[in-house]
Amino acid sequence: MQENKEKKGKGIILVMVIVVAVLVLLYWLLGVRGLMSIVKWLFIIFFVLAILGVLFYFIWIFFFKKQKFDITYVNKQKLLDACQKGNSGMLKGLYLSGDKGHSRFFWGKITGYCRISVLTRSLRYTDEKGVKVPEVVIDAKTGREEPVYDFGKEEQDVFSISHKSFLSRLFEEPDVVRVSPVDHDELIGDVTLFGFSLIPLSEYWFLNNDLLDVRKIDYAVLKEAERGIMFEMLRDSKEIIDKASGLDTGHQKRIEERSMLELPVNMGGGKK
Repeated sequence: MQENKEKKGKGIILVMVIVVAVLVLLYWLLGVRGLMSIVKWLFIIFFVLAILGVLFYFIWIFFFKKQKFDITYVNKQKLLDACQKGNSGMLKGLYLSGDKGHSRFFWGKITGYCRISVLTRSLRYTDEKGVKVPEVVIDAKTGREEPVYDFGKEEQDVFSISHKSFLSRLFEEPDVVRVSPVDHDELIGDVTLFGFSLIPLSEYWFLNNDLLDVRKIDYAVLKEAERGIMFEMLRDSKEIIDKASGLDTGHQKRIEERSMLELPVNMGGGKK
């Protein structure tokens, strides 16, 4: 960590020295007026590029960016919103501890944080060696054998992470990292996760230690999706009921306008 800070400090000093040297050289070659003219043109070019960048960003957002509507993506956006609104500014960088022979390494900048509770499901019984085993029962309705589970909940820490500079973040969605509170050190300043790497699964990132832990990942994400689909269905049901009962005034007005624009089939009025 100290070495990274020293390298960063040396890099900033080197850039400042190069900028000063270039300015002095331009002043010696062109004088004050020439130097101010170059600075003026550089400012104009930067300003024009900034305007074009903003225009390109809005065009990309509204016309080219693919909009995702899957429920897991919607849940991810809600977690991002909670992380960024609940960020106290005390957290800085996210690090991974790696193995014993290597020091920790930087993974990304923490831009938000929140803590949630997730549902868990695990096998109820263990064998003589302490390993979970699927003891089964006969389902009365289907007649099939079903494993017996224990259901519960546990806390989970959620971090929103950025890997790019401020301007680049306009085109980047933050990553969402989900880990148990026991899998990292204190939530002050830089946070270190106790693992070798982070692996993407669904819309989220998890520690490599938890990748195959169905209880921690699959069941929790699936139950969140199930709940999200239920609320989406309730919202759609309300919209359908409002339209059918006439409570949706906008829909009713559109029907009336459409009926006024329809022309009668028989324009002559009489029988031939």
